[in-house]
Amino acid sequence: MPTLNMSDQMTALEIVKRANAPDPFKIIEIMGLTNEFLLDVPAYEANSGVVNKTLQRSTVPLGEHRIYNRGVGRVATQTDIVTDRVAHLGAYSDVDASMLEHSGNKNASRSSEAVGILKGMGLTQAQTIVYGDGDKADEFAGLMYRLNKIGRNVINAGGTGSSLTSIYLCAVGLDLFHLIYPKGSRTVGVEREDRGLLDVPDPADAKKMYPVYREYFTAQYGITVRDPDSVKRIANIAGNINVDDLIDLIIDARLRLPQGASTYVLYANLDIHSKLDKAARDRGNVIYSATDPWGRPITQVRDMRIRRMDVIENTEEQVA
Repeated sequence: MPTLNMSDQMTALEIVKRANAPDPFKIIEIMGLTNEFLLDVPAYEANSGVVNKTLQRSTVPLGEHRIYNRGVGRVATQTDIVTDRVAHLGAYSDVDASMLEHSGNKNASRSSEAVGILKGMGLTQAQTIVYGDGDKADEFAGLMYRLNKIGRNVINAGGTGSSLTSIYLCAVGLDLFHLIYPKGSRTVGVEREDRGLLDVPDPADAKKMYPVYREYFTAQYGITVRDPDSVKRIANIAGNINVDDLIDLIIDARLRLPQGASTYVLYANLDIHSKLDKAARDRGNVIYSATDPWGRPITQVRDMRIRRMDVIENTEEQVA
């Protein structure tokens, strides 16, 4: 049986499980079906309400050898203050009361509707984590927004044009890359609220009314990249990339992630995930099948889990 490490224990799922909060646990579990960030990335409270401020180290000074009876100079790290905000994702569910009453199992029908809504919310959440626009008041800066130029943390796979994709390699943890949720939330920012039986206007004729059972779903979340080296993006990946070349890029990027993280994860869309899964058949010394801490089958590159993220597009523009 796999052993949970400390980073795994601090995921949103584990937090609400320990808090004995079955509704939030079920919500996060369902959203995790379409947003696999929730399976690995730990979640922590924002330190200022719905805003999280962290010190991001930009330089680490070197020490100095000392001669006996002689001194050494003063040193200090240089830091930047990074502010990340929490986004508020919500959805209402209105189901015709008569239809529910005649369904044979009202609770099962409402749960079935809830699953569909929560899967959709998981997709929206995942899309914002990857493509969120930091200039929009209702979103936050996603990974692509932060990693938008070839450089230290954006590796060029060599593709050109506008039919490209990316993969993200993450070292997760409190001082690395993690999710945030509102300060003081006992449900990790997710809730399902039963608003009861209501009369609502007919969408085809506002003068008419009909009864519905209403529920409100909400997820409040954000991301923080405390160590700028804890997330690497391999950009400009063409669909016909040679899998050996792709694996070489992944290994190079993995080695550039900070040492000491308890969990390393690679996020890619279905096409890239499929390439790497097939490569596991022939390259067992580098890519292999394993299980994650919850016993689910997973493909790994060395010590890095591969997660499927369908929201990562195949129509990205070339990164300069």
